[in-house]
Amino acid sequence: MPSMYEIATNEIVPAIRSYLAKELINKHMLSEDAVAALLGVAQASISKYMNGKYSDKVKEVEARLNTKILDDYIEKIAEGNKQYVNACICKLCQSVNAFNCNFSSAESVKV
Repeated sequence: MPSMYEIATNEIVPAIRSYLAKELINKHMLSEDAVAALLGVAQASISKYMNGKYSDKVKEVEARLNTKILDDYIEKIAEGNKQYVNACICKLCQSVNAFNCNFSSAESVKV
């Protein structure tokens, strides 16, 4: 059985990045390259998110995300504030898993 950290790495974080990518591109009109730079991933990853070419498990997790938390961060991320990306990912990951991560930086960056 995978650990909570493996689930976070393989399912939750990609789901959050996918949702963020779609929001930043569709609602904030950022390019795939700009979103890739903000999220710290390759442009090819953003393209896969936009085209729905990622695992069904990640899609399931994405459907369960608390979008209210995303809304609290998305404007700052869209402005290019990379520090909010990690805070957003940590906060959402915790809400999906209901566990406290030792690596969390969500409390250090407030909206």
